[in-house]
Amino acid sequence: LVTEEVAAAIVRFVAGGAEVEHAEVEPSLLSLICRELNDTRIAQGRAEISLDLVAGSHATILTNFYERALADQPPAVRRIVEDELLTDSGFRENVAEERIRQAFAAAGAAPDALATLVNRRLLRIEERLDVRRVELTHDVLCGVVKTSRDLRKEREAREATERLLAEQRERELAARRALVRARQVASICVVLAVGAVGAAIFGFVSTRRAERAERDAQQTRAVALQARAQAEHLLGYLSDNFVRELESFGRLGVIADFAQSQIDYFRKLPPDLKDAETVRNGALAMIYYAKAERLAGHLDAARKSADEAVGLLEGLRRGGERSDATTIALAEGITVQAMVLDNEFDPRATQYSVRAAALLRPLATGPRASLAAQRAYVDALVRVGFEQTNDFHHTLALATLDEVKRIALADGARTLAHVDMAAQYAEATAWQVENLLALGRNAEALRAGEDADAVADKLLEQRPGYRLALHATQVIDTNLGSSLTTELRPQESLRFQARAEATSLAMVRLDPSNTITRNNLGVVHSGFGDAYWAMGRLRTGVAYYDRTITDLNAAIKGGAQFVLLQRLFASTAAMRHAQIGDFAGAKAILAPNAEERAALDRAARHGGFAAALAFATPTVGDAEIALERGDSAAAARLAAAASAKMGATHPTGGTQQSIHDSSLGVSTLLLGQAQVLHGDFRAAEASLRNALVLRKSVGDSSIDDQRDLGRISTWLALALARDGRAADARATIEPVAKFQRSLGLRNRGDEWQHVELAAALYTEALVTPDRRGRLLHEAGALVAGVPAEMRATWDVRLWRDWIRAAESGGRGAAAGR
Repeated sequence: LVTEEVAAAIVRFVAGGAEVEHAEVEPSLLSLICRELNDTRIAQGRAEISLDLVAGSHATILTNFYERALADQPPAVRRIVEDELLTDSGFRENVAEERIRQAFAAAGAAPDALATLVNRRLLRIEERLDVRRVELTHDVLCGVVKTSRDLRKEREAREATERLLAEQRERELAARRALVRARQVASICVVLAVGAVGAAIFGFVSTRRAERAERDAQQTRAVALQARAQAEHLLGYLSDNFVRELESFGRLGVIADFAQSQIDYFRKLPPDLKDAETVRNGALAMIYYAKAERLAGHLDAARKSADEAVGLLEGLRRGGERSDATTIALAEGITVQAMVLDNEFDPRATQYSVRAAALLRPLATGPRASLAAQRAYVDALVRVGFEQTNDFHHTLALATLDEVKRIALADGARTLAHVDMAAQYAEATAWQVENLLALGRNAEALRAGEDADAVADKLLEQRPGYRLALHATQVIDTNLGSSLTTELRPQESLRFQARAEATSLAMVRLDPSNTITRNNLGVVHSGFGDAYWAMGRLRTGVAYYDRTITDLNAAIKGGAQFVLLQRLFASTAAMRHAQIGDFAGAKAILAPNAEERAALDRAARHGGFAAALAFATPTVGDAEIALERGDSAAAARLAAAASAKMGATHPTGGTQQSIHDSSLGVSTLLLGQAQVLHGDFRAAEASLRNALVLRKSVGDSSIDDQRDLGRISTWLALALARDGRAADARATIEPVAKFQRSLGLRNRGDEWQHVELAAALYTEALVTPDRRGRLLHEAGALVAGVPAEMRATWDVRLWRDWIRAAESGGRGAAAGR
């Protein structure tokens, strides 16, 4: 039934691809394959088993065998086989028999389950060093088991995501019901407010009449004054409580309209009828109006209103009115000024936030501190911690946010005695998570995030749709998801990103005009893009990067900061399009549409660093496109132009400096890569050393930092090797190769890390003659093993071609060029 050629092919298949003279064959598998092939031959009416029949039946035979072996076993048994007896990268693993028996028993399998799988030739037991160990029968089964495991994990991730979305939909329905109740309350309070304004007007008119009345009208004047005072007090209550309640659910339009009616009343009132309480209430209305307008992206109106409020309150304090209420209102006004400055990417935002917290500290930390003072203080401190996070003062930010959590816990954050304190506890922890991750304290960040998520979830059960609690979970889950991608576990990150996306979409539906929420949704979609890109699912990743740009376009009216973010993310999205060969799509993203141009013009009118850098970033994208096209001369010219534009910007403060150095480092790296490809190795060395300095200034502690530095160092070593400086190249590349090997041991699905390791091994091979063949073979296998979508990209093809050229005896770089 078989020729010698077909027989050899069958043996090679069962031996996992080994040549016949070196093959190790499991007899039961050989029997299985032969039986299945013969059954197929009979079914197709063939006279013999041919090579095409063997080639077309490989996967089907093994898959059917695997499925039949596990058909009558509990699903958990399959999970144990796939997770315990196969490494993450898809190789056989052996496990102590006792451990497998215990796992099977815990999974509810029959007592003879292990013996059954051994009899079916799926597993085998061997004694090693007096310990019986269980493993898959043969390496040839690894591919089938890994495929089954990958499909199962993808299915489990999809089901988990669907459960999260279902939970979020339930939560959103509850939030909508709560919103209906809030609107009813709002309607009642607006009626009260109208009545209050009417009473105040009545008081004003009556007062004027009383001034002109005779002595017997004095009693009427007193009644009128009392009515106006009561109306003022009611307006103050509405400002401090009702508006705060609306804020918690993010009703920007209602807040702005209500605050505007108070402002109109205040401005119509004659100066001689404006006492301290009247002025304070008017200023509070301006503060709430500024908050709402800032979130809606109307910065000019927000700035003007906040400045006027602060001026009024500072005037009260200069006149001797230093009550707690006035001090709290002034601090809130300064905090809003800081928020507006932050939107404009103005480094003075931190100074304003610190000043607001300093005003409140004596009121909030004394032995008789009121809840109102403590509430305002933690609000200001969270803002300070946020600004310190943006300025990369991570240790200082952690200390600031710890103080918030201490105060919130003392006021019943965990028991929800005061829901706003519980929300601030979660919000402070959200920013702590970001700082802990930046410092490389990932395990601590995960514990803190889970703790805050639990507090926020408990609060949301009681108050569905509470905006600050939703925002805290959004920030936490986004950061934890991104950290898992950084830790080379992109598949696991999707669970956190899915929760963050569900939360973000709920917030957008509750308050569609909020630019901060729109921006944060874009960041979540970028996290999805990073995870799928790392997994080698490039087109899925690009689709999410495109969604990021759509989200950020809805936020760019929020100020220069959002314009800059949109341009930076657009540059990344354009680069991804270029990497998959979609150059037209890349160019379309870099070319701003009418709305983007208007936002850039608004940012430019205010001047400053953000606008200048936003105008410079598209040139970086153009350089990347040229590089991906293989036009190294154009790439070098455009990268040099981008570096010159960025070098002409003038950053102020930690945040601006870091973004400047990061962006300039990217353009300098592109310049160095283009120079290597063009054969200008001395110039490339200078560019790449500069890129290293710039990248280190941004940070060098996280895995992402180290990988970026490794990529730059690989190109630097390549330039040195091509320039004939083998010793310098070897000293540069050996630490990179060692680091990449260590990453390979912990890699749980980041396909690009395999390419980075391959690049390092190839470069090391150029300057290590005694290990050249082995290093090149390992590098070639790594590049060949990445997903097909990646193998089609210029980035992977470049290293593949260089490796092949070197294996055939060529220098590699010439072939790559």
